[in-house]
Amino acid sequence: MADVSGSAGRSVGRAAPGPAIGVDVGGTRIKAGRVTESGRVVDRSVVKVGQARDEADIVARIADLVTALDPDGGLPVGVAAAGVIDHAAGCVRESPNFPGWRDFELAARVREATQRVVALENDANAVVFGEAIAGAGRGARNLMGYTLGTGVGGGLVLDGRIWRGERGMAGELGHVTVVPDGRQCGCGNRGCLEQYAGQVGIRRTMAERGGALAELAGDSSAPARLAELAQAGDAEAQAVFASLGAHLGMAAAALVHTLDVTTVLLCGGIAAAAALFVPAMESELRARTFRSMSAGVEIRVGTLGADAGIVGAAAVACGCSA
Repeated sequence: MADVSGSAGRSVGRAAPGPAIGVDVGGTRIKAGRVTESGRVVDRSVVKVGQARDEADIVARIADLVTALDPDGGLPVGVAAAGVIDHAAGCVRESPNFPGWRDFELAARVREATQRVVALENDANAVVFGEAIAGAGRGARNLMGYTLGTGVGGGLVLDGRIWRGERGMAGELGHVTVVPDGRQCGCGNRGCLEQYAGQVGIRRTMAERGGALAELAGDSSAPARLAELAQAGDAEAQAVFASLGAHLGMAAAALVHTLDVTTVLLCGGIAAAAALFVPAMESELRARTFRSMSAGVEIRVGTLGADAGIVGAAAVACGCSA
C-alpha cells in the first residue's frame, strides 16, 4: 500500500502551474518563488515577518518580494496564508498566525500594491495542491493530504481541483475526532487528530509516557531526537510513532469511506519520519475500512518540501488543475 519514497507518478494536468509568483505567508517568515510552467521553483526569496505584524507591513513585504522576483511585472501572484480563507472574496476571515486579522482583504491589498492579478488560498490547501500538481501527488485526480508540522492541517483535491467546501473551510483534517473525550484541543473540541500527530501530539505523547521521553519532550529538537532514538531501536520511541500512525490511519479511514480516494499524501516536517509510522497507519486504515476500499490506497510522502506551498499558490493564481 505505502509508497514512502515519494514516487511522483505521471502528470495528467490540464493547465500549467506557472509562470507565476507563489507566496507562502507563515507566522514568522514569508517565502516566495517564481514558478515555471513545469511547476519548478527557479528563484526564491525569504523575509522575516516584522515585529509590528500589522496588515500594512505584511502587504509591503509581500510586494517587495514579488517585485524582486519579477521586476518586469506581469506574472500573476498566488498568496497562501493560514486561517479561514474566503477564496471568492480574497479575504482572510481569521488567522491563527495573525490574531489581529479579521476580514482582512489580503488579495485586494496585494493587488493594489503590485498592480497584478492576485489569488488567495489557505496554506495547507496550497501545500497539498502543490504536491498534487508537481510533486508526490502527480497522476492522482482525487487525493487527500495531511500537513504534519506543529499541528496538523490538510487539504482535499477532488477531480483535479481544491475542494474548499460551502464556506471555504473544507480540509480541516487535523480537527477530525480520533479519541472521544480525549486531549483538549485549541479549537474547543477534545480528541482532535492534531493532538495526537504533528509536533504538538508527539510532545504530548512523550510527556504521558514518562521517563526519559518526558524529559526530552520539552526540548526544541524533540521530534528529531525521537526519530533518531526510534531508528536506533528504542522501543519507547517506536511506540510513540506507532501511536501517531494509528491515529492518522483512523482519521484517514473515515475519509476513504467518505470520499473513496486512493491517494493519501503526507507533507510537512514530520513526514520525513514516515517510515517510522506509516506501517501503523496502514494497519489501522485496513482494520477500519472495507477491504475493497483499502485495497489500492497509496500513502505517498511529499517531495517538494518548503516549495510545496509556493507551487500550490502559484497554481491557484493560474487556475491550474491537477
